[in-house]
Amino acid sequence: MSTTQPKDYKSTIRLPQTSFPMKGDLNIKEPEMIKVWDEKKIYHKMLEKNQSGKSFTFQDGPPYANGNIHIGHALNKTLKDIVVKYKSMKGFKTQFIPGWDCHGLPIEHKVMKDLTDKKLVKTDQEILALCRAEASKWVEQQRIQFKRLGILADWENPYLTMAHDYEAEEVREFARAYERGVVYRGERPVYWNWTLKTALADAEVEYHMHKSPSIYVKFEVKDAKSLATLGSPKGKTYFVIWTTTPWTLPANVAIALHPDFEYGVYSTGDDNIVVAKGLSDAFAKEVGYNLNLLSTHQGSDLESVVATHPFIDRTSRIVLGQHVSLDAGTGAVHTAPGHGADDFKVGLRYNLPVLCPVDDSGKFTEEVPEWQGMNIFKANPLIIEKLKSLGVLIKMQEIEHSYPHCWRSKTPLIFRTTPQWFLGIDLEQSNIRKKTIEQIETIKFVPEWGKARFTAMMENRPDWCLSRQRIWGVPIPIFYCIATAEPLVDHEVMMKVADVIEKKGIEGFHSTPTVEFLGSKKYELKTDNLKNKIKNSDKFGSEGFRHGKDILDVWFDSGVAHAAVQKKRMGESGPADIYLEGSDQHRGWFNTSMLSSMATTGHAPFKTLLTHGFVMDPQGRKMSKSLGNVVDPNEVSSKSGAEIVRLWAASGDYGQDVACGKDEIARVTEAYRRLRNTMRYLLGSVSDFDPKKDKVAVSQMPELDQWALNELYELMEKVEAAYESFDFYKVYHALNQFCTVTLSAVYLDVLKDRLYTWKVDGVPRRSSQTVIYYMLESLMGMMAPILSFLAEESYSHYAFKSKDSIFLTEFPKASSDWKNPGLKEKFASLIEVRTEVQKVLEGLRTQKVIGASLEAQVDIAAPTEKYKALTGFKGLREFLIVSDVKVKEGEFAIKADKAPGEKCVRCWTYSTQISSTGDHAGICPKCIEALT
Repeated sequence: MSTTQPKDYKSTIRLPQTSFPMKGDLNIKEPEMIKVWDEKKIYHKMLEKNQSGKSFTFQDGPPYANGNIHIGHALNKTLKDIVVKYKSMKGFKTQFIPGWDCHGLPIEHKVMKDLTDKKLVKTDQEILALCRAEASKWVEQQRIQFKRLGILADWENPYLTMAHDYEAEEVREFARAYERGVVYRGERPVYWNWTLKTALADAEVEYHMHKSPSIYVKFEVKDAKSLATLGSPKGKTYFVIWTTTPWTLPANVAIALHPDFEYGVYSTGDDNIVVAKGLSDAFAKEVGYNLNLLSTHQGSDLESVVATHPFIDRTSRIVLGQHVSLDAGTGAVHTAPGHGADDFKVGLRYNLPVLCPVDDSGKFTEEVPEWQGMNIFKANPLIIEKLKSLGVLIKMQEIEHSYPHCWRSKTPLIFRTTPQWFLGIDLEQSNIRKKTIEQIETIKFVPEWGKARFTAMMENRPDWCLSRQRIWGVPIPIFYCIATAEPLVDHEVMMKVADVIEKKGIEGFHSTPTVEFLGSKKYELKTDNLKNKIKNSDKFGSEGFRHGKDILDVWFDSGVAHAAVQKKRMGESGPADIYLEGSDQHRGWFNTSMLSSMATTGHAPFKTLLTHGFVMDPQGRKMSKSLGNVVDPNEVSSKSGAEIVRLWAASGDYGQDVACGKDEIARVTEAYRRLRNTMRYLLGSVSDFDPKKDKVAVSQMPELDQWALNELYELMEKVEAAYESFDFYKVYHALNQFCTVTLSAVYLDVLKDRLYTWKVDGVPRRSSQTVIYYMLESLMGMMAPILSFLAEESYSHYAFKSKDSIFLTEFPKASSDWKNPGLKEKFASLIEVRTEVQKVLEGLRTQKVIGASLEAQVDIAAPTEKYKALTGFKGLREFLIVSDVKVKEGEFAIKADKAPGEKCVRCWTYSTQISSTGDHAGICPKCIEALT
């Protein structure tokens, strides 16, 4: 027993010392860091650092300048920021010019609605100014919100599709596409928003459930020759069609059959009908008919047959089409070339008239006098009633089915034939579709499933309708003859238009007289329509020309960023290294970027296409205010910190839809706390370490330290591979696992005694600090692209920093000296034993035999191999954090008990050799050695 009162050894304990705070206060500190990044121009210094390095071209897909950012925006921009920061730290010159999509319907619609509500009338120029102001307001708002997420970019000089230089380059791209022969003017059915009076492209269409009348209608065959082809059935004979768009019947000119299907002439008892045999049973059951087969005919044999329109004095001829299916209906398809894509294709083949008796507001024209001026959807019941009164309606019922809607206004759309400008993807001279599909083979897709999806979109898409009937957008640089209404399309004129727009914006096009663009030159009529050429050539230009009023599809705006930004702003002539957007952009920006680039350059605008999923709530539902399941990134940033949003964005596998809710935010918040505590501990542990004089060579390190460095080596290899393959969730999980398990649960837990109580300048303590020094540098660099604020804050408290920012350092590289895979298996066995020891000690705690593990002694019996590993490891007692350990060979067993001796007042280890006198009273031999 000690006879001398132990002195206070507190001052001899080396606890971690750091100014790095335990509490994050991210909502306060993050804006301060962002301000410093701005003041020190960190983004620009990143570029300067790598000025002579290889370029990594990253093209930002522009969000629409309309409303605050949502969680999907946060996911997208954070993923982009991770790539940019990683590539920059790897030494690549990585420009990131953020962009905004500024033209288009939603902004114009908002401005016009405000004017209507206030009963104000404005000129076109005033409306353009209001649209520009509305877009500018949201650009600034979103810029602030994106910056708040810690995104480093050229925020002072973003690209805006409404900037004069961008608008001008877009006009030039259209001119180049026309010069290459891929742009044409044609009349064909396009998706039409009748409430907004404009055409839409495929990318602007989404499908929702919609209620429609489903009707079966009889078309009588009266022609004797046609009846003979059908086997001369007795009684009236009809083809039966099925449609869910009764309003298109006034435009019917044909009935399509499949050439390979068999069609039956059936007696109903009252008359005869013709339907596909493959659908006859289902049809009969649905309408309540008893059918008796009279004759069978191959579809291809009925091509000469003619039927009559049910309520218009017009024939409806039988045509053949591969689009006819046996999925539903009768196998006889109502065909109106003015109102359907397949119908139009068949119509071209058979030279059918293209009737479109519907105006731009969705009302019948004078071509349908009975319902002239009536909205087509309101006319549906009247058309059905007329069919019924004429005895040609077999059945009508209302069905709910998937129907095209405008993705902005949510209006149900119609197909309507109008003269529009198209980018042709199957034109003989260009073959863009074929060449695009060939180019897809050269592109890397992340995830790989993107390739099949993108290819399918390209294989099945129609020609791209480029024109829109709006005002807020880049004008199609074409003028129209006042006398003939024929277009004047000239490459040189288009380039003059672009030059004017570059100086004055799109407003300059509208305000500049046509003569300034056209001069006194006489222009020839260019048209593929021989009839129009003969009729209008002499009159063309005789009364002058007027400005065209159509604008370019906003998808063309953003799609030509490869020319307006990559080439013009970044100075990169080749394809971008990566485009990164959500999965909806396979039919949107990815699609239109690809086609516009193929049209003007003949190659893809990107080398890699990275696709992320949508953000859903934890139940897999879309987020909506009505469901109350919206997670607002701005709110999370203001309360918990943007770092939480960033960590969430990196934590999930974006190759599928990503869940976000309270639990997901709470989970990453807890992970952040663990990571922060780890960084704080590491910083504090090297407070008295100077790498220039205190570093210990790996060969001199204890095995535990060598094992820890091998674990760090493997982590760094894994993390770098994950960044390279864009698997950011693997980076998150690897860092989290390393800090939580390898460090907190094992290495740092074991190390505390050595760091706190061992000889300050002794090799074992300096060895552990050397390892921590390497870990600190490596972890800060590895986490920086994702945990940007934590890495920067840690770096600001790092005594050995040499740059203004962590982002100006090189991405950490693992030293080959750290690699020691032979220790992995050994320590796996040691950790396994340690886990079992901890279970036994926990039992002693429950029984109140011990409190802390240092109050225990452990006896271990182990089979030969494990016995050798345990006895061959110097430091087993410290590794198990007990006061004494004995190992013997035998069947594996662990026994623990209260350790003998007294508790060392300095390190709390129990020993039978505690000093009782002098300067070292109350401490163990290990502590005496540490203090001498």
